[in-house]
Amino acid sequence: MHELSIVTNILDTIEENAISHNATIVHEIELEVGELAGVEFDALEFAMEHAPKSELLKNVKFNILKVKPIAKCQICQFEFETSEYASDCPKCKSFKTEIIKGNELKIKSFKMD
Repeated sequence: MHELSIVTNILDTIEENAISHNATIVHEIELEVGELAGVEFDALEFAMEHAPKSELLKNVKFNILKVKPIAKCQICQFEFETSEYASDCPKCKSFKTEIIKGNELKIKSFKMD
């Protein structure tokens, strides 16, 4: 389950930042996770709950913002929702499209004291 290593990396990154800002506790971590990010949301939530946490992160709450995939046609510049990496443009029917949103997995913010 690679979701556990993802969560471990997120916790390590947050802990480093919190320590550098002299925090004593981290309350919340907000993530943006695209529906095409290649993670299983149930496995990610399980990993968040069960990952080993330091004293600084022991009570942290995760807030996951799911991001719907958006593609853009390279021919007509039309942007549209999709559920696949390879989608034809609904406007001009071109297959020259790219995902511009919805495949990310990033830390949006975190709250600490």
